[in-house]
Amino acid sequence: MTEEIQLINNNYNPAEAIEMLGNLIQHKMTFLSHKTLRDKEMFGSSDKQTEKRIEELSVLKQQLINSLKNLDSKTILQINGQISIAIIDQH
Repeated sequence: MTEEIQLINNNYNPAEAIEMLGNLIQHKMTFLSHKTLRDKEMFGSSDKQTEKRIEELSVLKQQLINSLKNLDSKTILQINGQISIAIIDQH
C-alpha cells in the first residue's frame, strides 16, 4: 500500500513561506528532540542518527530563511509538498 497526500499546494509571499515552512521544519525538529529525550530515558542513550537529522534540519531551516529573506516581499512563490506513505514492514 502506498498513499500520496498533498500537504502543501498554494502560493505564498516570502514572509508567509518563511512562517509556514519554518514552522513545519521546527515542528519536525521538536518531534525528533522529544524522540531523542525518550530514547535517553528508556535506553540510557540517544539515537545518533536522530541527533544528526535534527542538526541537518536546523541548517536547512536557516538556509531556507536566509534565501527567502533575500527575495522581494512582493514575490509570489508556488510551494507544493507531497507526502508518500508506504508500508515497509507489517507484523
